[in-house]
Amino acid sequence: MRSRGSNGLVARWLPHEFNPLAQMGAAANFALTVAVVSGVALLLWYSPSVVSAYTSVAAMSAGTLGGWVRALHRYSSDLAMLLIVLHATRIFCARKFAGARWLPWVSGIALITLVWFIGWTGYWLVWDQPAQQIAVTSMRLLDGLPIFGEPLGRLFVADRTVPSLLFFVVFFTHMLLPLGIAVGLAIHLTRVSRARLFPRRAVGAALLGGLALAALFVPAPIDAAAAMSFKPPAFTVDAWYLAPLALALRLQEAGLWFALLAALCLAALVPWLLGRRRPRSNYQAFVEQSRCHACTQCSQDCPFDAISMVPRTDGKRFASQAYVDPAKCVGCAVCAGSCDSEGIGMPWFDTHREEARLEMEIAADRRSGRSPWVALVSADIDGALGLVQLARWRDRLPGYQVHAVPTASWIRPRLVERLLQSGTRGVLIVRDARAEAAARDGNRWVEARLAGERAPPFRTARAGASAGWRVLDFDPARPGAFTLAANAFCGNAAPPFVSGRVGWPAWLVGGVIVVALGLATVAPSQLKVTNPVSSAPEFIFSFRAVGDRAEGSSPNAVADLSKPIHMRGRSVEKPHRADILVRVSIDGTTEERRFTAKGISRDGPALDEWRAPLAPGAHAIAIELVTGPNSQPQRWSGSIRAEPRRLHVISFEPGAGFRVER
Repeated sequence: MRSRGSNGLVARWLPHEFNPLAQMGAAANFALTVAVVSGVALLLWYSPSVVSAYTSVAAMSAGTLGGWVRALHRYSSDLAMLLIVLHATRIFCARKFAGARWLPWVSGIALITLVWFIGWTGYWLVWDQPAQQIAVTSMRLLDGLPIFGEPLGRLFVADRTVPSLLFFVVFFTHMLLPLGIAVGLAIHLTRVSRARLFPRRAVGAALLGGLALAALFVPAPIDAAAAMSFKPPAFTVDAWYLAPLALALRLQEAGLWFALLAALCLAALVPWLLGRRRPRSNYQAFVEQSRCHACTQCSQDCPFDAISMVPRTDGKRFASQAYVDPAKCVGCAVCAGSCDSEGIGMPWFDTHREEARLEMEIAADRRSGRSPWVALVSADIDGALGLVQLARWRDRLPGYQVHAVPTASWIRPRLVERLLQSGTRGVLIVRDARAEAAARDGNRWVEARLAGERAPPFRTARAGASAGWRVLDFDPARPGAFTLAANAFCGNAAPPFVSGRVGWPAWLVGGVIVVALGLATVAPSQLKVTNPVSSAPEFIFSFRAVGDRAEGSSPNAVADLSKPIHMRGRSVEKPHRADILVRVSIDGTTEERRFTAKGISRDGPALDEWRAPLAPGAHAIAIELVTGPNSQPQRWSGSIRAEPRRLHVISFEPGAGFRVER
C-alpha cells in the first residue's frame, strides 16, 4: 500500500478541513496574500531612499505597530516559502510531474524562483549589514555577465557612491513583481478545474493567528546599518531567502552562476529526467463520436480541464461534441462515469467491456454461493489499477465480493442500478478522498450522482426495492474505522456514530502543527552566521577617467587606390580615447596597469577599480593617473592606517579629482 506519510498520521486525529498539511498549495497562497497586504501597509512607515531607509526601518522597533507589521510581513513571506517548498516536495514524492502535469511543475519552479527573488530584493531594502552583502553579491553577479559596460561593483565600495536611483529601482521591482505571481498562478493552475486558491477558513484563521503571535513576541531582527567600507564579522540571515548568500561569499561569479543555473535547470527538467514511462502508449480518454449526445457533463466533471465542447463534425442534430485534449488528460477516468451513453471512455479500461465483465464475474460468484454484497475499490488508493492488492482488500472487507475500478467516479449509476437489479444486495464504493488523490476532486461526483444531485442520476426505480449503496472514504491511518463502517453496511446495521465536533485531540494535533510551522518559519530567519570574507584590510582605488582623444591613423596612399574616389584621403579608423595608465605605489613598491576606454569604439571613459590587500598599520600610498601621452599625470599621495575589516577607498572622478572616502 502507498503510504500517506505524515499526512496519514495527522489525519487519524485531525480532519482534512483543519489540516494545513493537506492544503499546502492553498495555504502558501494565503501566506503570500498576507505578505502582500502587510507589505503595502509598511509603506506608512518605510522611506524608499538609500539615505533614510535604514532609519525608517529601525524606527519600527518592537512594541510599535510598525514593528509588528514588519515582523508580520517577514514571517508571512517566510511561511509562504516554507509551504511552497513542502508543496513541491509532496508533488515530487507523489511523482505528479510527468506527462500532462509537466506545465504545473515547470511553472511551479518558475514561481518558487520568482518568490525567492522578490524576497531577495526585499532584504536589500532594509539597508543593514545583510543588505550590504546582498547588494555587493548582486553586483558581482551582474558584473560576471557581459552586459554592462561599467562594472557596477565599483559603485558599492563607499557609502557616497551607492546610487540612490538603483536603490529606488530595487524598491519598485519589489513592489511590482508580486503581480507576476498572479500571472504565474494562472499558468500553474491552467490545467486544473475548480482550483481552490485559499485554504479552509479554520486553517486560514490558524495560520493568521500564528503569524500574528509570532510577529508580536519575536520581533523581526535588524543588524547595524550598512557601511560599505566595513566588512562585518557576522550578520543575521533569513535562510529561506538568503541561503545563496553563503555560496556567493565563497564562490567566484562563474561558479555561482553555474550552481544557480544548474540547480534551476535540473529542477525544471525533472518531468523529463525522472518521468516514468507508462506501460500503455495511449492512456488518455477518447470520445466515441456516434454516442456523444452533447450533454457537456464530462467537461463539467473533468478535474484537469482537459475536455471541451467543439462544433459537431458528423452531421447529427447535436450542436457540439466532446473533445479530449491529450496534452491535459492524465487518464483519471472520472469522465467515463459522467457519460450515460458510454460516449467517452478509456482505451485501457473500456466502459462497455469492463462493466460487462464485472457484471458477469459478480453474477458467477453469486451463483457459486459467494456473498451478494459487492465492494468496488478505487485502485488509485494503491497507486494504479495494476498495483491494487485485492487480497488485502478482501481481508479488510470480509463478506464482500471485492473488485477494482480505476477510480471511484469511473462508476456510472447505471452499473450500480444493474447490479442491484440482478440480485446484488448492496454496493459499497471505496473512494480515495485524499487532497492529493489522482483524480483530485473528481471522486466526489460518484456520491452526488448516486444521491441524484448530479447527472447522470441514480434511478431507484430501475434498481429495485432493495436498492442499497454506500460510499466510504478509505483512510490508511484508520483502517479499523473503515472496516467497522463497511461491516455495518453489510450487516444492515446503523453505521457507528461519529461526532461532527472536533475533539481535544484534533485541537492538540492542530496546535502542534501550527507551532511546528511557526518554528520552521521563524527559526531559520534568525540565523547568525559568520562572514567568511577575510578580515584583512584592503586598499581600493576606484576611478572613472576620460582618456585623451586619439584620432585615426593617417591614410595609406597605396591602400587608397583600392577605395572609391569619395573615400580616398580619409582614415577609416574611428577616433577613440587613449588608454588610462595607473601607477600605484604602496610603501615604495610600485605597480602599473593600463585600462582601456569603454564602448564599442573605445570612445567612453575608463572605469575600474584596483584592489590590494594591506597589513594592519600605517602605509604610504602614492597614485599616479595618466590620461594620454601628452597629458600631465595627476597625482595623489598620503598615508593610510589600515585597520582590520576596513576597506580604505580612494576614488577619482573627472573634475573632482582624488577623494579619500570615509
